[in-house]
Amino acid sequence: MARKHQTGILFNTNIFNYENSINKYTNNKSFAILFLKVRKKSNINYLASSLEKLWDVYDNLKKGIVKDLPHQKVPHGFLSIILGYGQNVFQLKNIVKEIPRDFKNSQFLSPKKDGSGGYILEKSQLSYSRDIHENVGLNENITVQFVAHTQLAVNRAILETWKHIRDGLSSSSSTNYPLIFSKFFSGFQRDDGRSWLGFHDEVSNMRPGKERRNVIFIDTDNNELVARDYWTEGGTYMAFLRIEVDIDLWDSINKSKQELIVGRDKLYGRPLVGVDKNNNPITYNKIPIAQKILSYNKKYHDHPDYFKQVSNLPKKLKDKIDINKSFNVLNESHIGKTRHFDKIKNKFVPSRRIFRQGFEFIEPACNLSNLPVKVGLNFLSFQNDPARLLFILTDPNWLGNSSFGGDSQFKDINKLLHVQACGIFFIPKMEKPFPGSCIFR
Repeated sequence: MARKHQTGILFNTNIFNYENSINKYTNNKSFAILFLKVRKKSNINYLASSLEKLWDVYDNLKKGIVKDLPHQKVPHGFLSIILGYGQNVFQLKNIVKEIPRDFKNSQFLSPKKDGSGGYILEKSQLSYSRDIHENVGLNENITVQFVAHTQLAVNRAILETWKHIRDGLSSSSSTNYPLIFSKFFSGFQRDDGRSWLGFHDEVSNMRPGKERRNVIFIDTDNNELVARDYWTEGGTYMAFLRIEVDIDLWDSINKSKQELIVGRDKLYGRPLVGVDKNNNPITYNKIPIAQKILSYNKKYHDHPDYFKQVSNLPKKLKDKIDINKSFNVLNESHIGKTRHFDKIKNKFVPSRRIFRQGFEFIEPACNLSNLPVKVGLNFLSFQNDPARLLFILTDPNWLGNSSFGGDSQFKDINKLLHVQACGIFFIPKMEKPFPGSCIFR
């Protein structure tokens, strides 16, 4: 698909080369996602004009141009930007485009009003946190993602957004200015390729290039679009979940049990090939370790089919494996639940493949918490139909009966993750004067 997409969807980034990720910062980026509201009864043409001017600010930032520093260039930090839209944008008066069919009923639930959290989806075991809980996909109109090689470039973009909106509000026509700066979240990628859980992250993500593009971008045939939605071709849907990790709970689980929950060796990233009669994890030392991976390697990245006995193992190793226990335990692991093997091509929605981008976070805890800090993951997925992700989170053969994996052996594991905020947004392809301008004009 040779259509111009918005930058910031890192589908050409090679996350597999450990040394490259350290030396060239390909896997060591700063991140922020911010949200804007649209004032009620805003004039749709004025809103489009305001977004056009904001996009001009972003274009200049990508070139190292800041309004307050005329004739000076600042380091741009290789800033990339994504502009997206929530479902409620399509409810604005005089909006030109109808909400796409695939987007219409594809959104997370609202948290419970009594502060008890609640699940983010029916039939999902992933729940909202009790102190910070919000479906930004329903509460906000517009989202902007910033990714750069430096914290400065990302933070500057946040501040310049606020200053631009502030100046709009202070203008002579401020009563009609349509945009409201709402909130933002930040994060970073790690140059060790691991998550706060200590395991190598995004290992089973798809290979860079075509394999990812086929999953990410909307296509008239693969998506079976109705005619009125042809304009969405070349765009994508972004899901955002800010997921808090109960690090005390995780650290209370010993390393072997953690490996059974995840489905990989913690130190070297190898997929487990089985368990013994005492439920001890078993790996195969002929599979390369993370530090030696330079590109996609099937043995390392794609775990064995846990519904079949692994055939290409030495007899001595096979004899250690308890087949029945291996099937039961490893199919319940995180990678067993989120990476099923079938013959459906990735480009088709029933393949359930998604492209993930992860950015860790650490922040001060509120006064109600027993811990001084909170840690977690800004999880973003890009897919040509939200149904891909929603199926993964709700089907009982995937994550429908678990928030992470391993729940049948480790009952407290469903308390490991809680969602601070989440939402699904439509990300249009690039167009002039700004992405998504055809929605308004």
